[in-house]
Amino acid sequence: MPQAEQIVNFDVEGYKPEVADVGGKGASLIKLYQAGIPVPNGFVVTTSAYNEFHEQGLPDSFQNILLEAFDSLGAQRVAVRSSAISEDSDTASWAGQFESFMNVTRDTLVESIKKCWASVDDALSYAETQNTSGDGLSIAVVVQKMVDSDMAGVAFSVNPINHDSNQIMIEATYGLGELLVQGMVNPDNYVISKSDGSIASKHISTKAVMLAYKDGETQQVPVDEELQDTPCLSEGQLSELGQMVSSIEQYYGTPQDIEFAYSNNVLNIVQSRSITTI
Repeated sequence: MPQAEQIVNFDVEGYKPEVADVGGKGASLIKLYQAGIPVPNGFVVTTSAYNEFHEQGLPDSFQNILLEAFDSLGAQRVAVRSSAISEDSDTASWAGQFESFMNVTRDTLVESIKKCWASVDDALSYAETQNTSGDGLSIAVVVQKMVDSDMAGVAFSVNPINHDSNQIMIEATYGLGELLVQGMVNPDNYVISKSDGSIASKHISTKAVMLAYKDGETQQVPVDEELQDTPCLSEGQLSELGQMVSSIEQYYGTPQDIEFAYSNNVLNIVQSRSITTI
């Protein structure tokens, strides 16, 4: 594959993503972007680039291509996330084994990509402990416009507690969603009926801290006291999110685990993957 083609833009017309090239996360995001789902624009550094450069290092020419791709997004900061070609198997899960970085600037883009690549070595060590083969393990890297989210969370198109396919479960918190994904905050929890959009249940937690970009870095900051015990999603946002989750589930034809972020009341979908445990 020619060097310039080792980067795939989300908005390349007619491109059909393959997991072997752009990883599971990259393939899902490109498909959703092309389907008109509100996915922040980005590009993927393909597995071909990893296979060629992760051992010998990135040549200046390819680093320049990466920076040009960054500039084309018109963003000050991006999210850089590993996208493995096989994040889960029948015998072991790769979840959490690969690096991801938020609020990456142009100056730190190349180094962040290298760190994603380096995490494959840690994953191979993990594979050995699980008696799982890591042969052929390779990753792509998703580079995507950073969403400065006011609130973020995860949505399941099938209720993961009771497996009710007519219920959507949403968990949300203030700020970036990473604290929620890592289980470090108690999020608000909502259950929505697919049939009529009504709220079947709602549990509002105290949200004392959130993750935000401040003073040039991503850090935990206190939530304003008057907001800590208030719902972080409005009824309008819950309705919009419920419809979006149903649309994505219909698009894929399987139950979905979706990560979302709201910035200035604008909904962004930042990941969707199939739920394999239901």
